[in-house]
Amino acid sequence: MVTHLRKHYSGQGRFWFRAAAAAAALVLLAGPAAAQEEENTRPAGVTFLGDTGLWFVPTAEVLAAGTVSASAQHATLNREAGFTAIQASGGTFAVGAGGRAEIFASIPLIMRLDRDIRPLFRSGNAGSLDLDYPLATREFSGSAMGDIVVGVKVNLLSERTQAPAAVAFRGWTRLPTGSEASGTSGGAPGGGVGLVVSKAAQNAEVALHGDFQFRGNPDNLTVPNGFRFGAGVGAPIAGPVRVFGELLASAPLGDEITVRSPLMARDRSMSGLSLPATSPLDLVAGVQVQGRGIAFGGGITWALRHASRSMVDQSLPQADRMGVIMRLTYHPGVRVYTPPPPPPPPPEPNRPPTVSVSCDPCEVMVNENVNLRADASDPDGDALTYRWNAPAGQFTGGADRATTTWQAPDNAGPVPVSVTVSDGNGGSASDTANITVNAPPPPQRDWMFEDVHFDFDRYSLRPVALEVLNEVVEAMMEDPNFTIQIEGHTCNIGTNEYNLALGDRRADAVESYLTSRGIDASRLQTITYGEERPAHDNAREETRRLNRRAALVVRLVQ
Repeated sequence: MVTHLRKHYSGQGRFWFRAAAAAAALVLLAGPAAAQEEENTRPAGVTFLGDTGLWFVPTAEVLAAGTVSASAQHATLNREAGFTAIQASGGTFAVGAGGRAEIFASIPLIMRLDRDIRPLFRSGNAGSLDLDYPLATREFSGSAMGDIVVGVKVNLLSERTQAPAAVAFRGWTRLPTGSEASGTSGGAPGGGVGLVVSKAAQNAEVALHGDFQFRGNPDNLTVPNGFRFGAGVGAPIAGPVRVFGELLASAPLGDEITVRSPLMARDRSMSGLSLPATSPLDLVAGVQVQGRGIAFGGGITWALRHASRSMVDQSLPQADRMGVIMRLTYHPGVRVYTPPPPPPPPPEPNRPPTVSVSCDPCEVMVNENVNLRADASDPDGDALTYRWNAPAGQFTGGADRATTTWQAPDNAGPVPVSVTVSDGNGGSASDTANITVNAPPPPQRDWMFEDVHFDFDRYSLRPVALEVLNEVVEAMMEDPNFTIQIEGHTCNIGTNEYNLALGDRRADAVESYLTSRGIDASRLQTITYGEERPAHDNAREETRRLNRRAALVVRLVQ
């Protein structure tokens, strides 16, 4: 037996830890998401499929709407077919839906199938295939993912409504997400439907369930459907310590697994075209410590229906019947019957008043006045007194009446103005109006820019002109509250038509440069005056050249 335990479980600590780490984190995080009131619930567990239950046997109660459960679990089951040890490590998750149902899922992150019989195919039950893992034709599968199971359980009767026992319908489907090459998958979709009955007394619980199981047929195989049964009991023995016991059975509807083309195992042994369909029978016993919804436990499984090694000429002394189970779970508990609350006490002799404050206006400039009004009433008809209060400003209309005037302070910012009304009998009420005090806007800055000058009969920008325009760009970026009219001017040399066109090109040149520097064109307007508006004397060249310009006229935005 020691040799067998070393062979099957020497690596369990490492791969169980890796498989359970993520699910364990989910267990610990699930607690705050589904806080419970202990007086309205009793402890509950999570099955290997993820729904509410003992260990493998479900119970008929379900999670409350919006609450969740989660678990990290490891289990080993032994099967007579192939003398196979089936090890699964993974996590589960469930959520309550509508108060009468829960949706659950089981994700076997790591599966290991160890088929000890030699040769791998031989006559009798020991040389057959496992009904749930008919693709396992290797001595050892290695570590691979298994098939994900998702399902729903609907509560039909609940003890929290004082039914004599809880009854539920459960349906689940098995998705072939495992490795067919390693044999850790059923190879085809499957599932089951059935009924669950459970009864609780104090914190002990008895549960029975029966499922009709649909098994998919992978390529080359026909696997019979069947029934799954389970009975279990869980009870506290000392404080948070609980013990469990379960009996699990499976009964196929057919006597054989049909093989359309003989299978060849890794050791070259060949299957027949018909293999016996075995009926596993397992005993489960375990203990766990549970508190505040989180539980940790372990136990063993024992294959009651299993051939001995001597019956199949296998001489190695191995413990083929026993497996180990471990789990870390979170479950907020199932709801229990709660007597209706007592009637509320009679109202207090004195009922407090109510008050609502209004302000007109509620946004003012500094030192401006606000009209305040307190609309108060008392359910007992008591006379009310008023007391106004504000951290800044002053009440110019009195602070002990229903309506008053408040003058804003010199500083801008929000000011809470509150009133408290009292009925003289210990009852009072308060309300607050938040008044926004604004500072006056800063004075508008006056902008003036130098003219942009051009060479004779030219509209290209000179370096000195760019210096002026760069100042314009900086000013317009700083202050968005003005626009510019660009006036194109010329001297008196040339015809009037020519000079109007030249002035237009000079204004356009200035506009193009400003827009290239990021000034929005909507803030710019061009106009040409040609030689019509000289700023200097055209009779002398030294003043005439000053008329070859673009004037920048600032327009304030109203």
